[in-house]
Amino acid sequence: MRGFHAIAFALVIASLSFAQTPEHLARRDFPVYSRAPEPILLPDGVQLILRSSGQVFAGTVISVQHNASSQGALATTTVRFHVDEAIRGVRKNQVLEIREWAGLWQSGEKYCAGERVLLFLYPPSKLGLTSPVGGSRGRFPVDDGGGVLLPARPGRSRMPVQIRGLAAALRAAERE
Repeated sequence: MRGFHAIAFALVIASLSFAQTPEHLARRDFPVYSRAPEPILLPDGVQLILRSSGQVFAGTVISVQHNASSQGALATTTVRFHVDEAIRGVRKNQVLEIREWAGLWQSGEKYCAGERVLLFLYPPSKLGLTSPVGGSRGRFPVDDGGGVLLPARPGRSRMPVQIRGLAAALRAAERE
């Protein structure tokens, strides 16, 4: 029995001397197969859109209200948003209310409650009105997973880009 214990003890000691600690593994040269995220390619002309924007955010439409013209007042549409990701001129979780000229609604600029969008808005005019910079060029849909659907680049498929990564890329472009 004594010989058995001696052999078992020797095997334990030998196995410990050959064991590799995480630090030891970190020093080994072997390929790492993790995939780095691809850099986010901003849409063409985004610097101009960004420069012209007073407010930039990703948000969810809370409500839409059409305001008819009366006694010389301009017909407007009021849209309320919950700010999901603040990029410029707004705060995260803010409820933001914007007013657009009602004519934009008739020309196709429509929102519906629950819709998620990334908007680049002009600073409000003297009348307190705003709209996306460049029309549809300043408005991007956001999917249920928080991905912004940017226009496809030549030779590439249209894939959603996570809003946080896009927000970081936009902030970096703003500093350039």
